[in-house]
Amino acid sequence: MKKRTIIRILSTALMVVMLAMCLQNTVLAGDLEIPTGQAGTTSGKFSTIMNIILGITQVIGIAIAVIMLIVLAIKYISAAPGDKAEIKKHAVVYIVGAVVLFGASGLLGIIRTFTKETVG
Repeated sequence: MKKRTIIRILSTALMVVMLAMCLQNTVLAGDLEIPTGQAGTTSGKFSTIMNIILGITQVIGIAIAVIMLIVLAIKYISAAPGDKAEIKKHAVVYIVGAVVLFGASGLLGIIRTFTKETVG
């Protein structure tokens, strides 16, 4: 086998493993139920709705980030040496966007935890 083929196979396997690890930690199926102590309160219903929206947003954001990473990696691997500089510019923009996405997601999670402990 050629070295390039081995690198492609290993990078694809690595991307699949990274995707599985990212999605494993963000599935918030336990947050979909209304807690019994807050079932009748407006704040409990609002909190539940916000938990659902936050969970869905996190899953979609992480999925999009991983798909974009896979596309950039494939483009980089299959590009000519002259085109790799242009792809590296896109990679810098991707990294900044991913940091903002994961930072905002983490910040919303911290705010959710703080309000859950404060309100009730």
